[in-house]
Amino acid sequence: MVVMVALFAAACQPKEIPYNLAIVTTGCAGANPFQGVQFLRIRVSGDGIDPVLETISPAASKTASLPAIPAGANRVIEVRAYDNDPAAGGRVVSIGRTLPFTVPDLYPDMPTETELQKRVFLRQVNTWSAPVSATDPSTCQSMKLARAAHTATLLPNGKIFIAGGFNFPPANPNRLALKETEIFDPTTGTFSNAKDLSFRTRDQVENKVAKAFHTATLLRNGQVLVWGGERYQLLSGVNVVAPVTEVLAYDPAKDEYGATQRMNPPPIPRTQHQAVIDGNGRVLIVGGLRFNTSGSGPRLVPVNEIEWFDADKPTPQVVDGLTVKRVDASAAAVKSGEFVAVAGGSDGTALRDDVVFFTWNGTSFTQVPQMAPPRLAAPGRRSAAAVTFRDGADMLVLGGYTDLAAVRPVASSEIVQAGVATVARGADIGNRGELCAVTLKDGSVLTVGGRTADLNGMMVRSDNTAVVVRPDGRGGTMALGAPSLALGRYLHTCTLMADGSVFVTGGLNETAANPNGDVLTDAWIYTPAPTD
Repeated sequence: MVVMVALFAAACQPKEIPYNLAIVTTGCAGANPFQGVQFLRIRVSGDGIDPVLETISPAASKTASLPAIPAGANRVIEVRAYDNDPAAGGRVVSIGRTLPFTVPDLYPDMPTETELQKRVFLRQVNTWSAPVSATDPSTCQSMKLARAAHTATLLPNGKIFIAGGFNFPPANPNRLALKETEIFDPTTGTFSNAKDLSFRTRDQVENKVAKAFHTATLLRNGQVLVWGGERYQLLSGVNVVAPVTEVLAYDPAKDEYGATQRMNPPPIPRTQHQAVIDGNGRVLIVGGLRFNTSGSGPRLVPVNEIEWFDADKPTPQVVDGLTVKRVDASAAAVKSGEFVAVAGGSDGTALRDDVVFFTWNGTSFTQVPQMAPPRLAAPGRRSAAAVTFRDGADMLVLGGYTDLAAVRPVASSEIVQAGVATVARGADIGNRGELCAVTLKDGSVLTVGGRTADLNGMMVRSDNTAVVVRPDGRGGTMALGAPSLALGRYLHTCTLMADGSVFVTGGLNETAANPNGDVLTDAWIYTPAPTD
């Protein structure tokens, strides 16, 4: 379905600029985002547009008019499909949005066909849809490689950078860390290969870097900071975890990496850690595991040192005189990015229930002193999800395990209230740990997947549950059911897309029949219904 609009834009002389809007109304795997649609409402928003510009057309006409788009930045075209006339109480069936674009004040030359073409993928609201391509909308799209323990980062241009992870080679039960990366483009609905994780030595020799369980943080300069992670080595037939030190900065504009490292103190190998960016754009790295070099005890031990990174001074720094031993902790920025909160986890020998706060003191990060640190419910929890909550004020901690080593999932959530340094009980979201969660644009939180167990820790399996958690207006939260994923998974990713949808990729599908699990290639998009 194609919609045409004539836009008058100022130029050397007025020119009629024909923007083309293509609406993809087909889905894959039986999904039909146009089923039952009777009306289309097309809305244009952006800087300086108040109220939103909109038109309404009957869907049966197969054509629709687009409001004239004034010059300015952050123009978004949104298409809402209704089952009846919206003026008569019609319900939104599906929705789609373009990425933000700019309409210039002057068009000295006619724009290219690419600049004029805008596209919207209609997706049914409050459900899961597989991505489809514009050229083959009846075929579900998936990642190039199966991945678990990877990262998926929203880039400034609206694309998603997917990096690393692990999978299993054919007929081989041992994990293989991945160096490969790929890009998901929401304007085409397709996945494409990007440059392998790598860095150049001083001799300009390119080294490929495979890693899983790393972190990937979008910096204010538009680059992605890829920190640490792990590879796997076969020693005496055993697949041994090998934490790595490499810190890479991916530049999506050039599809290139820069490596940043320090000589003194030596770089710290770190995997399964947390990396949180504060309100000033500095990244705090805390917790995780490193290889034990003492020759005794367990092979992997918690990392004590805390590090930080500032893109303006691109060398990783160590916080002097401060150590926090945490594994599988939860962390998020709170109080509008003034603090980074780290909650729960373990110290390698016992669960922790305390919450510590870090803040920038002008030269480095420092721990905020507290007479009585707030505490999670005893005995604490590890491998919980954590997101910024209530407009950046608090941290919501969801699920996790209440045993140091066993999969003993907990259903509760807790709210770390940074302003008053307390922890409040939140809604139950189902017994699961190693889930992922993302804060939606309306302030609610979508939780997806995880790992659960039946019969007091027996029959461990992946979970396919999705739950929406919302503030209840009384300082607490309430949980609302959401459609489950087709397959359970953990070690997957959840990424908030530019259009407000949630993008889920890969993970490990572990079942009672297959306890080793299958690493997944699939991708799914959850599109919330509009709230206005």
